[in-house]
Amino acid sequence: MQLSKLTERFSEKLKANAARIRGLSFLVHALLIHQTVNLVILSTSDDGRGVTNETRYRRLQDFFLNATLCYKSIGQFILSRIPKPKQGYVLAMDRTNWKFGRKHINFLVLSIIAGKVSIPLVWKVLPQKTKRGNSNTAQRIALINRLLCIVPASDIEVLTMDREFVGEKWFKYLDSKGIGFIARIKMNCQISGQRANHLAATLFRRHLADAGRHKVFGLDLFFACKKMQDARADYLLLLSNRCRGQQALQTYRKRWGIERLFWHIKRKGFDLEATHITSAKKLDKLFAIVSLAFLICFAWGCRIRFYKQHSSQQSQRKSLFRSGLEDILRMMQQRYSEHSKTRQDLRCQIEAFEEWITRDAFAEIFLVYCDLF
Repeated sequence: MQLSKLTERFSEKLKANAARIRGLSFLVHALLIHQTVNLVILSTSDDGRGVTNETRYRRLQDFFLNATLCYKSIGQFILSRIPKPKQGYVLAMDRTNWKFGRKHINFLVLSIIAGKVSIPLVWKVLPQKTKRGNSNTAQRIALINRLLCIVPASDIEVLTMDREFVGEKWFKYLDSKGIGFIARIKMNCQISGQRANHLAATLFRRHLADAGRHKVFGLDLFFACKKMQDARADYLLLLSNRCRGQQALQTYRKRWGIERLFWHIKRKGFDLEATHITSAKKLDKLFAIVSLAFLICFAWGCRIRFYKQHSSQQSQRKSLFRSGLEDILRMMQQRYSEHSKTRQDLRCQIEAFEEWITRDAFAEIFLVYCDLF
């Protein structure tokens, strides 16, 4: 993939001056090659401008220090590449955190579920004082407000959330915005005057998994439950303003896609925890770069799987993200192959990739059946 192709595409869709677009394109391109967010390593990539590694490193430092990115346009760019399912997007909200020295780095992320993974859409670095703790309602509302500037509530099927994203003000806010949600709750949550786990036990004695609507947090919400095996909790307990029973249980399973996303960008792809950046503004920029690179790799992996449905069992076992990343890396590394036949075949592959990356949407994301994810 030529760096100029990426720069050209970003220039058309993202709101930033030409120098910042070149810097963003270079970082995404270098991240795909080196699979790490370490700036010293990224600065060794050739940007075609004939400067030293030291000069490139200073330019990367300047990018993170002074560049202004429009996260709304980045979110719109990501969303435009993801075809909308008929029922609307299933979203997931969760946090990922790690520690660098004494600094706690804590991201709150909203992503679109795609098969068994998810694609980041909006994110926020939480203040240092939150450390490894939960986000508060104001921070979540701020993130949802940013989300609604990118995707209307009518295009959202449901938002899935884990146990830490629960509260009366929070649920009422989502309901007032017309956003359907499915949230896991703790065992001691009060539902119609009794503990949630006691209500679940009663349901299972009656061989039921759906308790219908109950008054919870001042709202009439559906309650659904499921027995858990080999888990710390006896039951999976869910509340929803839109889905009931088995539908809520089935849809909530998709929330695991955001956990897979964090695993890919931290452990299996871009080594996000290797960064020495601790400034919230700089971390927001870094996550934008990682999100764009993840989208490209995952969507290309979907395309590979869709057109090679009879591929080997070994390649089938790879995640779509890894398949896409490894194929992009192969094309970049073999670009200067001396074998004429290999060079000709590779040129055709690179041209096909560069034509694909300029498309308005990556249709293959939802053409690949979910069981292949």
